[in-house]
Amino acid sequence: MLRGQLSGVLQWTNDRLSATPWTRVYIACMRLARDKAAFQGSTHTLRVTRERQAEGDASPGRAARLRYAITSTEFQGMTLWRVRPRRRLPVARVVYLHGGGYVHPLTKDYWRLVRALAAAPTEVIVPAYPLAPGATVDEVLPRLARLVHETSMRSPTLPLVLMGDSAGGALALQLARRLGDQPDRVDLPDGSRRGAPIAGVVALCPWLDATLDQDEVSELEATDPMLAESGLRAAGRWWAGPHDPSEPVISPVHMALEGLPPVDLFIGDRDILRPAVDELAERARHSPVELAVHESPAMFHVWMTRFIPEGRRTRRTLARLARERSRAAAES
Repeated sequence: MLRGQLSGVLQWTNDRLSATPWTRVYIACMRLARDKAAFQGSTHTLRVTRERQAEGDASPGRAARLRYAITSTEFQGMTLWRVRPRRRLPVARVVYLHGGGYVHPLTKDYWRLVRALAAAPTEVIVPAYPLAPGATVDEVLPRLARLVHETSMRSPTLPLVLMGDSAGGALALQLARRLGDQPDRVDLPDGSRRGAPIAGVVALCPWLDATLDQDEVSELEATDPMLAESGLRAAGRWWAGPHDPSEPVISPVHMALEGLPPVDLFIGDRDILRPAVDELAERARHSPVELAVHESPAMFHVWMTRFIPEGRRTRRTLARLARERSRAAAES
């Protein structure tokens, strides 16, 4: 695919950087630890899913609590974390939707990224949403839509950025689409619809196609140290419930793009989710949507959450992006 500016609304950047020595060792350790085994085969994937869900969500940690103001509440059956700076007013608000194939709970890696965003300074809201196979998209997406709407009402002058990684990146896109198309489905007691605008969507290595139907997926699996096709497809079926996994509500690669807020999408080349990004970008060439793809060829799935130099650099970029998108929305 052509790199660089592809049309008036689609931009593609490539950092063209090689992996640092630390990261090459890190990837080798991921392979030795067989990280991708968690998604190998539907039976094994279900067993790992049950084990991790039994362990529960990782908490922000003591060090984070000392540096940031952190609270947790319940919202429609979900634990909701709020993380914000102690001494500075936030200039942006981010609803962060964690990944994990719709089946794995929050881990400490996600909190590393949340801390970087909070330092922006940003208020970050992290819902621990119900997971498959016990829950499906039809149960969870309306709850998240209501959360986003009510969050936007709390401070209408502070623009809102939807951000998520992997499955959470797909959810962020689905929420932007749903709230743009069907505001009547999010009812507040006073009937109000006004709130802070959605300043942008930031999708980190998003799972755009739950079917993994692209020919290149099988070729990429050998280079991907984290994800495997078979278990990931099973997780997509569990999450879909009565839907076909190829439907746009599960696979946003097929969703209507018109009317979305600006979308920033981060992807590495050692990721079986990469081919669907190419497909979405091709569709965006012919759609009135502002899409920016940020490619890091040497990187693997959700590298921006990991303890590696490239992860730290991308976290700084994401914090800056949240500020910039919020500033642009506030000025418009």
